[in-house]
Amino acid sequence: MDQAESLRSLFSHKMARDNLIDCRNKLYQAIKTGNHADIECLMAELEQAQRSFEALLKRQ
Repeated sequence: MDQAESLRSLFSHKMARDNLIDCRNKLYQAIKTGNHADIECLMAELEQAQRSFEALLKRQ
């Protein structure tokens, strides 16, 4: 693995991790405020973010 590829891998992991955290935070906020209409959609978004993050980790 060359240096550029290592950097790309590092940044893609960070972006996927940040996306996962962002989705989780939005879901927590919807639950705290009682915004039941958004919870189902946010759960699906969180699940997709989790799958993407796990897929990146498996490629490593």
